[in-house]
Amino acid sequence: MRLVWGFWGAYTFLQSGADRSSGGSLNGGALMSARIRGAIEMAPAPPPDGRALDISAGDGASTRALRARGWRVVATERRATARGWVSADLHDALPFRDASFDLVMMLEVIEHVSDIPRVFSEIARVLKPGAIAILSTPNRLNVTSRIHYLLSGFYKGRRAPLPYRYTIDDGRNWHVMGLNDLHWIAHGAGLRLEALGRSRRKLRAWIYAPLFYLPIKGFSWYLYVRGIEDPEQRRINRDLYRLMTSAPLLMDENLVMLFRKLPKIQS
Repeated sequence: MRLVWGFWGAYTFLQSGADRSSGGSLNGGALMSARIRGAIEMAPAPPPDGRALDISAGDGASTRALRARGWRVVATERRATARGWVSADLHDALPFRDASFDLVMMLEVIEHVSDIPRVFSEIARVLKPGAIAILSTPNRLNVTSRIHYLLSGFYKGRRAPLPYRYTIDDGRNWHVMGLNDLHWIAHGAGLRLEALGRSRRKLRAWIYAPLFYLPIKGFSWYLYVRGIEDPEQRRINRDLYRLMTSAPLLMDENLVMLFRKLPKIQS
């Protein structure tokens, strides 16, 4: 009976996570991917003259959605051809001044770059203190990806070997990282991962997640929280534990992450 109640508790927790993270609807939502919709729903209302940077904006769907919400958006691509867009190669520094944006958005890009810590540092540099960055990437730590890894050695986002004719500089999604690694890298750049948004959930995630939720939650507590004596590290680990056992992490196909730039502490 306790086992039954445990599974029911896991299911209701995951369902409540879906309800909280689904957000409202957007105009044209049928034409917008779930990860873009989830990212736009996480974006705050713009401050007066609020400026947003949409890095490697692709077809411009996220740029248009931000503008529809009142943001003044600067969109970039590696070789920009659209009118008003800016060319920005992520191998180099972003061509913008320090603390010049209230919001940075970068969707399905971070896994393609060769120097992820550098990109996080550049995002932090161009953000104003307290401002927000929203990033998305394939979620290699959802339960279906973990099962796939157990059987094949490959996670979500890179489910089979890359063709060996490609190199790192070709920008293939060779570097899909887990939330735990991104949390750590962002912290070093002065960005705090505060929340996860909603992305697409497949049917099999609803089957697997309740089965694995309790073992994942228990083992994660043992790894992240138990026996940590440093108070600051314990606080960080508890926050990571909250994110790593959340419904979006365990079920969604893509991570949609909201970071906030921390103020610099004067020594």
